[in-house]
Amino acid sequence: MRIIAPKYKSCLATAALAAVLIAFFANVALAATTTKAEPAVIQQQTPRRGTLSIIAILIGLVQREVAIYVPNSYQTGAAVPLVFALHGDGGDASKMYDPEKRIVEYAESQGFIAVFPNGLPLPTAPVGSHNYYWGDSVNVNFMNRLIDLMTNNFTIDSRRIYFIGFSGGAKLCYRLAADPAISARIAAIATVAGDMGSKRIDPPTSPWEIIDPIASGGVPMSALLLQGGEDKKQPAMGGFGEDFDSIKTSFQAKVDSWRLFLDIHDGTSNTIMFSDAPRVESIQYTNPANGLIVISALDPALPHQWPEWNFMGVIWDFFEHAPTR
Repeated sequence: MRIIAPKYKSCLATAALAAVLIAFFANVALAATTTKAEPAVIQQQTPRRGTLSIIAILIGLVQREVAIYVPNSYQTGAAVPLVFALHGDGGDASKMYDPEKRIVEYAESQGFIAVFPNGLPLPTAPVGSHNYYWGDSVNVNFMNRLIDLMTNNFTIDSRRIYFIGFSGGAKLCYRLAADPAISARIAAIATVAGDMGSKRIDPPTSPWEIIDPIASGGVPMSALLLQGGEDKKQPAMGGFGEDFDSIKTSFQAKVDSWRLFLDIHDGTSNTIMFSDAPRVESIQYTNPANGLIVISALDPALPHQWPEWNFMGVIWDFFEHAPTR
């Protein structure tokens, strides 16, 4: 059994990195197409409240690391929301539980459990590096298994499961929304950057890769979509990224695709203000029949990075007001 040392120093005085949970999904093939949950064998107690713990999950022969934060207010038997935060390609889970993101801070103050998974090791990265990506399709099933693991070991409000994603993690959020099984378990998503449509130019005959949750049979869910006006990797207007290795669809195409997904093309819309970021141009679209929401937020000064203003505060307010499952 290998114990993985925590890499995070909590910004909360009550947090101490003490609990480590080693969890194994025995004899489960990572690339399995089924989303049916097999039982997990848990070896070690549940992580302590007020700590951020790193766990190791073995699926088949592939080990994945996941960080979990359980707030001090958590009580077994009292259901709490569950929030997953997905890092960008080329990073790892620590990018999302970094104090500057304020996700752990809000988990503690608002009483939800936060989960920070690692992607798969980037094939071209040096051995032992913390360079992970989400491009492999097995990650959809992996997220389904993580939801099972959390709901089996904590008292989770199954109607309030949320995903946050940046860049490659945002793209995985869109893939989850397009999957008929796991999309039915997710109440809402919030993303920064991430593409829903692109075409690689080498070779030029490469097909367009479009994530279409309607065509794929995804179950509609609310979405908060943030885009940077200075993003050179994922240009707001679409077209070539800074590396000229692919062509991207525009941010407006993403927003309109989500409006169509939620049947809001004839719904209501209104301009909203982010108090911490008045420069952000935001429009909220609502389906009056079911209350589903999509928020289009364009920060004209934001490059390809998480915003420096309190986006987590906006995200949590959005999750609080979005319809539950």
